[in-house]
Amino acid sequence: MKKTYAILGAGNGGQAIAGYISSLGYRVRLYDPMTEVVNKLNERGSIKLTGIYDSENKIELVSTDLKKVVKGADIVMVVNPSIYHRDMAINCAPFIEENQFIFLHPGGTFGAFAFKKGLEDGGCKFDVPIAESNTLIYACRAVEAGIVNVAGKKDRLLVATFPAANNEMVCNSLKEIYEEIEPASNVLVTSFDNTNPIFHPAPTLLSTSWVESDKDFLYYYEGISNSIGQFIIEMDKERIEVGKALGLEYGTDLISSFDQYELEYNCKGDNIMEVVRNVGAYEGIKGPNSLKTRYLYEDIPMGLVAIASLGDALGINVERIKLIISLGEKLLNEDFYTNSRNLKNLGLENMSSEEIFNFAITGQK
Repeated sequence: MKKTYAILGAGNGGQAIAGYISSLGYRVRLYDPMTEVVNKLNERGSIKLTGIYDSENKIELVSTDLKKVVKGADIVMVVNPSIYHRDMAINCAPFIEENQFIFLHPGGTFGAFAFKKGLEDGGCKFDVPIAESNTLIYACRAVEAGIVNVAGKKDRLLVATFPAANNEMVCNSLKEIYEEIEPASNVLVTSFDNTNPIFHPAPTLLSTSWVESDKDFLYYYEGISNSIGQFIIEMDKERIEVGKALGLEYGTDLISSFDQYELEYNCKGDNIMEVVRNVGAYEGIKGPNSLKTRYLYEDIPMGLVAIASLGDALGINVERIKLIISLGEKLLNEDFYTNSRNLKNLGLENMSSEEIFNFAITGQK
């Protein structure tokens, strides 16, 4: 019997994934808290995929009722921004069943840790495996509710499970839908392979005059100049040093952004500006027209703060990452630390690098 997937989040990625999984013959239920989105999807009656796909796909259930979507599903796939992971975990905790596993697609930075804490705080009765990917497999945009253009698909999707003992079971199950999945040894690997916090906040903040100009610009093709690209690479080196301090091996569990683009998009270049301009899936992707964007409000508190907090705790120089956090706070008059994925909120406070590594493997402190 075909598995039933509960997809939580009907944004660009959630609709694309729901449509694709349905096209393979699986039962798919789709949840979103926005009544308007759910009503439009139900009125249309299906999800149409364009771009690299051409299919019209029925969804078994589209609902704002989390209980109806989650209960009885085999796999619960969370496809929404990481700023909503904790609330999603708390809200779905009463409906999680013992034989399920959760897949954060993607997890962001330390998504599995954050979701686990949310399930516990929400009173979840079962200690279910929580998997996460390093990124969203698609570059996609919803033209309107129920019609999604999938511009590209990554050649590599890293997946790890918390605790790590469940990884083989989870990855074998998910490979039924995405053969691109590569098992990672633990969720520290997938967390540090998430480079959105490197590629989103800095170019956005350093292009503020362009963002607020009321003119469209191509984010990757025009927003990442050679100088901004060089700054990004220095931030990337800080990410790598923090990962190494946690016990990740450079070249296997931890790679540079240059290597990541080659693996996921088969793109190379003499510098990162050239690399991103060689990514066909980025063609036409416009930059934000306001600083009120997830590139800042998600990737700073949920990504950069996590890396910077760990860097400080482990004695690693993360000055460029902290500079971008500070610039974001000053420009936006926001506090990106209090409700972030800092060490206290992740439950990692006062833990050594060895203790954090063992926690990722065993799930035990």
